[in-house]
Amino acid sequence: MRVIHIAGTSGSGKTTFIRALIPLLELGGATAVVKHLGHHDYLLEAGKDTTLFFGEGATASAGVDSEKTVLVFRKNSLAQIFSFLSSMGTRYVLVEGWKTLPLPKVVIGTLPEAGGVVHTNPTVGQVIESLEKFPLYYSLEGLTRELESAQGQKVVLAGSYPARAGGDAPESRREFYLRFSPILTEISRDTASCFEEVQMMLHLHQGLLFSEEDAVLMAVGAKSPEAAIRAFTSLQGRLLSAFDTDSSDKG
Repeated sequence: MRVIHIAGTSGSGKTTFIRALIPLLELGGATAVVKHLGHHDYLLEAGKDTTLFFGEGATASAGVDSEKTVLVFRKNSLAQIFSFLSSMGTRYVLVEGWKTLPLPKVVIGTLPEAGGVVHTNPTVGQVIESLEKFPLYYSLEGLTRELESAQGQKVVLAGSYPARAGGDAPESRREFYLRFSPILTEISRDTASCFEEVQMMLHLHQGLLFSEEDAVLMAVGAKSPEAAIRAFTSLQGRLLSAFDTDSSDKG
């Protein structure tokens, strides 16, 4: 799931820009929008059953009609929302607001204090042409969904590993991302070459961007359980060996 952060001051035109961007992104896959409401709490419609259920303490309350589902749940951290959206197969998520997030961002209007700026006042076409500059977010289920989209993958195994080999300091973690990402690409390519009709994905979750822990997510798909287990075991071994080597080099 590609995360595209749209930031700017109130009245700068963020909403208008996002409305123009949504149809173009939808051509490439399911698109969601997460908006920061600031100090304006969202008011649920009084007297409705879904509001009453939520008011009684339900973790989530959903209303389903012939066209849509309206869902309210007691989660307001971006990490929880991203995990939910990734797990349901979202391809792109547009984040409006939260100006100080460390995510790569598109600035609409003027925002001198912004960091990680990819574009300032771009056209929607410029954003579409530079999607690879925005980070990917996967939940484990979301990564599995991505792999299952490959034809013929009847068996999928998945797992995740903490990856704090870069230490706790932000600069150390960024350096770890840069160093370890190509290692994961090499591991995935080399392991896949050893197994026929097996698909695999490795993803380095950059927790620094999403206020979470760093982790490596892995998923292996095959047409038979035996092939999936063999490939998954081999991939695990290569991954753990890479962690050990990286830790030794840093020590």
